[in-house]
Amino acid sequence: MTLLELQYILQEVGLPIVHYEARMTKSSYIVYRELGTSYSFASGRAWRETIRVSIDHFTKKEWDETLDKLKLVLLKNKINFSTVTMYYEDEKTIHTQFDLSIARDMRDDGE
Repeated sequence: MTLLELQYILQEVGLPIVHYEARMTKSSYIVYRELGTSYSFASGRAWRETIRVSIDHFTKKEWDETLDKLKLVLLKNKINFSTVTMYYEDEKTIHTQFDLSIARDMRDDGE
């Protein structure tokens, strides 16, 4: 899976999606960003790229149903994730952070 494919999957939630950082005035939105990349090697070349990703859900609504929809979308697409933290960003915004990894087979790239 690529980051672009992940973005398309996140669009299924129906919220604005932002890559890296955004402070929006919308009631609810999602921000995703890469936290790091690792590579697995075999026969002297990279064969798998794994990208660690943070998905942040921001909402001004208590009990926002889009948070559950985000979880269901990730599960439906067989994406393993963990909820890292949930807290009030300020007096009005609830921030929930998810941690996940996506992998891409690189054996067919290049040579």
